Amino acid sequence: MFYGWWVVFASGGIIFLTGGTFFYGFGTLITPMTKEFGWSRAAIAGAFSLRTELGGVGAPVAGYLVDRMGPRRLVLVGVFLVGTGFILLSRIEAVWHLYAVAAFIAIGMSATAGPVAMTAVAHWFQRKRGRALALMTVGGGSSGVMVLVLASLIAAFDWRTALLIMGLIQWAVCIPLALIVRNRPQDLGLLPDGELALPTEEEVAAGQRQAPTVGAGGPGDGVAARQDEGLTIGQALRTRSFWLMAIAMSLIGFGSLAIIAHQVAFLEESVGLSSLTASAAQMAVPIVSLVGRLGFGWLADYVDKRKVLAAAYLFIAVGILLAATVQSAWQVPLYLIIFAPGWGGSISVRPAFQAEYFGLRAFGGIQGLMFFVASVGAFAGPIFAGAIYDIMDTYRPAFLVVGLAALVAAPAVLMVGKPQREVNKAAGGP
Repeated sequence: MFYGWWVVFASGGIIFLTGGTFFYGFGTLITPMTKEFGWSRAAIAGAFSLRTELGGVGAPVAGYLVDRMGPRRLVLVGVFLVGTGFILLSRIEAVWHLYAVAAFIAIGMSATAGPVAMTAVAHWFQRKRGRALALMTVGGGSSGVMVLVLASLIAAFDWRTALLIMGLIQWAVCIPLALIVRNRPQDLGLLPDGELALPTEEEVAAGQRQAPTVGAGGPGDGVAARQDEGLTIGQALRTRSFWLMAIAMSLIGFGSLAIIAHQVAFLEESVGLSSLTASAAQMAVPIVSLVGRLGFGWLADYVDKRKVLAAAYLFIAVGILLAATVQSAWQVPLYLIIFAPGWGGSISVRPAFQAEYFGLRAFGGIQGLMFFVASVGAFAGPIFAGAIYDIMDTYRPAFLVVGLAALVAAPAVLMVGKPQREVNKAAGGP
């Protein structure tokens, strides 16, 4: 099997454990922490938002480093830090401890997912990039299982023991997976997509395969030269496309993170579900998102990526607005089957969309800067929803506001210009 697929599976496995347990599982910690410490929902959600914001701040740094060092070393450091962070989280006694550990975990997660994992996969594939990225994000989608695992451990023991167990598991599993990751196919004498030879002139003319730039040392060098094509960070920042995409990501983060951080508490208190049932609904978000991750990712290899990404964003916004209207348990699946596929599709399509628009020369750095801009909305969403609950004793008004904000993301993506025109204009070409 082409080694690039091992990179995809290893990256997905790391995201499954590191991202799923804290990102989706954080909601299971809100109620037990509130009972033990008496902290407000806004204060606890602030730690989740801090992790998101610091992840956004760290994303450009991680992107810069991955463009120069490659992903392998960064992933190794990241998985060690995340496992350590979970162990430290099990020992907290004050709210500032919670924030300090959340910041520590954010640093580790910046090196395990986002710009790092996606950069690795983007370099290993060209024609199959959308599908490869979609398969990698399956790790994040299936990570919903970890919500139920964490909730079960909390019910069986307590939240501190559950976090300690999860930290040790991440060390044992993710460090070996990180050793599988390789930076580029050329490092192993291979070509992207598992090609056995360079494309013929007839295949290039027919549009079946891309023609690599001729290098000095053979096929691998030629493809490496082509993979280094694209915009620099400075050129990307001068395009309208960059800012439209980043703002759209910020609006989607504002809405999506508010739902993900507070969904368990919302379903327990406003809908009347048990803790385990609410956790199962939280688990359903990433699981159901697999439909969108694979479906939208596959579609992005054949249809205009702008339209595919805009459709995914529209699904997210409509799903959030439906969540604001939920009154009974039977209504929960109605918003989940809309929100979750859109959420999954946005994760798999956006990096392929970015690679098409800006190239791979500074893929990690450009993606990191987009994450930084997007982190503003992702930071504000959970705090806003928690503050509205503390004031009004309900999440519904907050979900309505963040849903309307997310609705603006779809037309923002559709306003992005044609890729070649934007690239040529930013690069000073015709």
